Amino acid sequence: MREVFTTEGFAAFGVAALTCGILITKTRNALHRLTRHGDLTAVQAAHSTPTPRLGGVAVFGALLVAVALTVPAWDSLWMALLLAVFPLFLSGAIEDLGYPVAPIGRLGAALVSAGLAVFLTGIWIEETGLPELDLLLSWAPLAMLITVVAASTIAHAFNLIDGLNGLAGFTALLAAAGIGGTAIWVGDTEVAAFALLLGAAVLGFLVFNFPFGRIFFGDAGAYSVGFLLAWLGITLAARNPDVTPLAMMLMLFWPLADLTLAIYRRRKRNLPVSMPDRLHFHQFVMRGLEITVFSRSRRRITNPVATAVMLPFIAAPMVAGVLLHARPLGAALALVFFFALFFGTYAVGMRLARRRLRMGQRWQGATCAPTPARVH
Repeated sequence: MREVFTTEGFAAFGVAALTCGILITKTRNALHRLTRHGDLTAVQAAHSTPTPRLGGVAVFGALLVAVALTVPAWDSLWMALLLAVFPLFLSGAIEDLGYPVAPIGRLGAALVSAGLAVFLTGIWIEETGLPELDLLLSWAPLAMLITVVAASTIAHAFNLIDGLNGLAGFTALLAAAGIGGTAIWVGDTEVAAFALLLGAAVLGFLVFNFPFGRIFFGDAGAYSVGFLLAWLGITLAARNPDVTPLAMMLMLFWPLADLTLAIYRRRKRNLPVSMPDRLHFHQFVMRGLEITVFSRSRRRITNPVATAVMLPFIAAPMVAGVLLHARPLGAALALVFFFALFFGTYAVGMRLARRRLRMGQRWQGATCAPTPARVH
């Protein structure tokens, strides 16, 4: 197993970032021709100009080149995960090219990829460090099913947060750093190296994605990167008794929290879970900035600024995950705390927004009311 911080390792990280940037630069004209112009009219759209959605293809290509330079064994974790993620990557790329894939088809691809990962790696979540949860995982078939569903869920959750310039990219970069750092801490250099390679490829994408959104992750990128991060976390916890899966959930807290909120919100309104809307946390932050600081006409600015405002809150659970990686109860309590904070902040913000809207409507009604006639 290779060490992470060697000349060869640093070269591979650099190649991953540079290859991603070069692929985007050299294929820019082709990517623009493949742009889905209908995205501008989507209910959840946060941009105002047609933008290519194939950044994930460049990330995946860069990762393949960097992995090839390291020449891993065919039965290594790296090769297993790259093979497993391919069905999910393919379904996302087809969607990005403008050929609609039904939600059930994308979910099926995620489940197939997760099933392949279990088969090729022989890894699944077997324990958490909490006896009550571990009782559920003691039966291998159920544990495998939970692992498959968990990985598929995180992949879809990453796609939901791909809504602002840099949001999904920085979340992936920070999560890769957190998982990689924890892997180095416990001595799992294989997971550490792959996590940092993935982070380097995402960094090459971010140069073009942030702040002005010249290219987006797209479904192929968001699904694939989310899936790979999920499996790196699962693998790290499964192979190292000192790492609890609950800490890995903290690494991926933000997409999971946003997905949970979306499901709750749509169920409450009796809408299909797969129906898009524009009430995600990041859209709420962006509109809050437009109302209080900027304006909608300056969305080119408010879009990346909203991402920058959110980054400390996205990073906080990841820092907790690194620090609590060997403390199951502490990680569980941290998850409860961050979920309560996430939902509480959103609820307070929505209440303030509705109050502001009502005040605006009353003010507008008062100014538009007819002036009473004078009595002579």
